[in-house]
Amino acid sequence: MTVGQSLRKNVAFLLAGLGSGIVALILMRRSGGEPLFQPQSDFGILIGAVLVAVYTVYRDLRDSNGKPHS
Repeated sequence: MTVGQSLRKNVAFLLAGLGSGIVALILMRRSGGEPLFQPQSDFGILIGAVLVAVYTVYRDLRDSNGKPHS
């Protein structure tokens, strides 16, 4: 399995997680009266989403090589 295949396989999972996180963040900020766009924390969310994608790809590549989860 390649990185591209893994991302295509998990695109729904990754987008659903990112989308629900963004919706929850918007609701929390709106209810708290905070600005919706906060560059520093929004950048942290983007980094977190990339790390989840990297971990998901890593697990797929590891599984495709026949190594069990640890």
